Amino acid sequence: MGTNAAAVNGKCLKGIIFFLSFILLATVSAAPCPVPKERGEQGHTLMARLEAPEGDVLKAVQEVTQDQIIHGTYSYEKERILYGAHSANSAHVFGDWKGQGKVFYKIASNVLAPRFFKDSDDIGTITVRYVVQEAGPDAATVQIDAVFVDARNVRHPSLGNVESSEHTAIQQRLKNIQESRRQAFEASAATAHQSVQSPSPLLPQQPAPKAAGPTDDSSASDLSVPELEKHIEALRHQVELRVKDPGAALKAAPFRSSATLETLPPQTEVLIVVLTPYWYGVETEAGHHGWVYHGQLEPLP
Repeated sequence: MGTNAAAVNGKCLKGIIFFLSFILLATVSAAPCPVPKERGEQGHTLMARLEAPEGDVLKAVQEVTQDQIIHGTYSYEKERILYGAHSANSAHVFGDWKGQGKVFYKIASNVLAPRFFKDSDDIGTITVRYVVQEAGPDAATVQIDAVFVDARNVRHPSLGNVESSEHTAIQQRLKNIQESRRQAFEASAATAHQSVQSPSPLLPQQPAPKAAGPTDDSSASDLSVPELEKHIEALRHQVELRVKDPGAALKAAPFRSSATLETLPPQTEVLIVVLTPYWYGVETEAGHHGWVYHGQLEPLP
């Protein structure tokens, strides 16, 4: 009798132990497990169109990559400008660029917990990539991406501040480039008024056009409406010209040896704003200023 009772009690004890073990296992299995950070998480790509020739945009982007600053982030509250960056020809964190356009990189190493990167609480490297593509004769697009990779090789995507700040820096550089060109044009125009330049030996000489005007015995106020319209049309033909075949070089100054800003296609219309015997200071329909040798222009039909 006692033996049977002991056997029954042993079986009950085993059942209780089994039941408690099952409950404990279920509880452990239900406990949340830490999720590792994703390494391929995407950041905030910035795509922008800039109303400027591709050459100007490329120059502005290149200057920004060399300014030694990662714009839009910092490590310490007292130092809100992150210096120490350098330009680079490639960056393994982005891989090889397979698309079109010109690619630039800027890298800052040994950066401690930079602001505006997701979960950035370690030391690592910030890499910014810029892709410039032509978007027409007087426009270009720029794509900007930024990422922080820490010492554990974990990728932290940007929250967008770096991309927008780098874009602002590019816009400012572009504005400076265009302003410098405008000032150079005005300076060369002033110089051209003070001295007459010799014609280019490679181009035929051609006298400067004489301004049209009323006859000696009359003034513009004495002309009838049809005569005034004819007079205005004649003036328009004096100040509005077009490029001959096969095109013309828009120069930075009224010299054959000066830098070529761009090549104007045939039939491009220009407005004469400065007149010298052999070189015309012109403004294109796109608002660009420069100098064209007079023999490469002709009146509008």
